[in-house]
Amino acid sequence: MDFPRTESQDALIATARALATAFAARAAAHDRAGDFPFENYADLRAAGLPALSVPTQFGGMGASLLDSVIVIEELARGDGSTALSFTMHVQTIGSAAEAGAWPAPLFATLCRAAVNNGALVNSIASEPALGSPSRGGKPLTTATPERDSTGRITRWRLNGHKNFASMIPVLDYMIIPAALEDGSGEVARFLVPAGPGLEIVETWDALGMRTTGSHDLLLHNVCVDDAAMLNRGTEGPSGKGPNSVNAWFMLTVSAVYLGVAQAALDAASAYALARVPTALGKPIAEVESIQHRLGQASFAVQQARLTLHHVADLWSRYPDQRAQTLGALVGVVKVTVTNNAIAAVDNAMRVVGGAAMGRTLPLERYYRDVRAGLNHPISDDLLFVQLGKAAVKEVQGNAP
Repeated sequence: MDFPRTESQDALIATARALATAFAARAAAHDRAGDFPFENYADLRAAGLPALSVPTQFGGMGASLLDSVIVIEELARGDGSTALSFTMHVQTIGSAAEAGAWPAPLFATLCRAAVNNGALVNSIASEPALGSPSRGGKPLTTATPERDSTGRITRWRLNGHKNFASMIPVLDYMIIPAALEDGSGEVARFLVPAGPGLEIVETWDALGMRTTGSHDLLLHNVCVDDAAMLNRGTEGPSGKGPNSVNAWFMLTVSAVYLGVAQAALDAASAYALARVPTALGKPIAEVESIQHRLGQASFAVQQARLTLHHVADLWSRYPDQRAQTLGALVGVVKVTVTNNAIAAVDNAMRVVGGAAMGRTLPLERYYRDVRAGLNHPISDDLLFVQLGKAAVKEVQGNAP
């Protein structure tokens, strides 16, 4: 069952589905080796998808949040790792376009590079000592000013250690938060092109999402012009503060895990149709207990999809409602979708039984990949505390 779609969305799905088919054929080998699927990104560029969330004024596709969610979900049915990394590019541009807070020349440069050259960008904010950037905190990465003869800052030298730098093997641009060493005590974010002084340390060797290329990044006196600064302030590395809502991030990331869950449901259904035990004499798909498990997985996927697509659609259609009503729903969507996706994959594994543990089937990879959703903000625990506080506050506000 699908959310109602437009003709343009159907065209995007057709493009994404063709890519996902190619990704799926390579996914198992890359997962086993833990290497980076360069060819997937060549395919994404050839299809023009780096321009997905770029506004039409720069020649991009101008995809809405719902459009982007639909594409990411489809890509994740082929390879969760590639979809997850590519999501970072899509949400970075989409959220920046929506907020309109970047310096116009920098945003135009990035958008035109994405359209004309297939350039890819990601925000590299995490650090070994920082913890989750979503909770605030000051990075240890520093930006040291360089001044001209009049004392005006012309350039900055960046030094530091970042981790979880997803898609780093193919990034053309990266957003680097750094503590300013100009006496202000502030943190700024810089748009840094790939170039000298950037060292990739291949540390990524994970249980799931093994081919995202989320290695460490060392910055050694990386020089950027003062004009490369996106913003500055005291809020922390995101520039937004720990309690702000980034709907583009949470909803597109949720779409990744929904896509993985759909792939698991498809794989389990195909197995159930093909599996004919000699003692049974018919496909296990005709057994009621198997149908029940498949039904549970399908219910979880459909519930998650309707929730995700509905809120993404509302986010695009009612911008004046984002700050209050819709902002509060974004975290609910993220936690619902990721937990439903985990439940769906678990039921798919139970349908297949012991064979699901083997690498001849993709289910063990889906099982590992889908659990990564728990580690993206917002966490279940934090959301539940926020909802609990809001429930109490609402009653207090309505008390006579």
